Amino acid sequence: MSTGVNPSTKKRKYRPRNPPGPDRAAINWREEEFQNLVRDMGFQSEWGAQFPTLNSTALDAPPGYITLYAAFFREGNFRLPMTKYTREVLSNYGLHISQRNALGFPRITHFEFICRANYIEPTSKMFNVFYFVSYTGGFYSFNCHTSGVSPCSANPPKSLHDW
Repeated sequence: MSTGVNPSTKKRKYRPRNPPGPDRAAINWREEEFQNLVRDMGFQSEWGAQFPTLNSTALDAPPGYITLYAAFFREGNFRLPMTKYTREVLSNYGLHISQRNALGFPRITHFEFICRANYIEPTSKMFNVFYFVSYTGGFYSFNCHTSGVSPCSANPPKSLHDW
């Protein structure tokens, strides 16, 4: 018995696309993946990188440690030690590295690469001309200014799915 409703036009429940904030996102990955990240990114042993406990969150880092997401490195082109410029941008906005989402790092590093390729020393004041800080889903990011400023990238990344 058919109801005459086309299943492809059925309304879907609204599901927010933003990831849960650092207090709700459980860290669930295998130790092998962690060890591969440590090796692939060249973490030095004196940095003391630790595998997170099962179902811990970013806020559960042991005293003296901070949480850095794998997406920072894989999708965000973030590297340790971070550059003075990256530290300056985060400091300018009063942000801790663990408060950032992965999408903000390509914007910071891309801007730095553009400046350095043109023999210009990047500064956070210059970065502010093109970007502003935003807060969504428990994390801070940078969005492009849309009025009165030419974009510094022809095709900036819009999202990183499932980071």
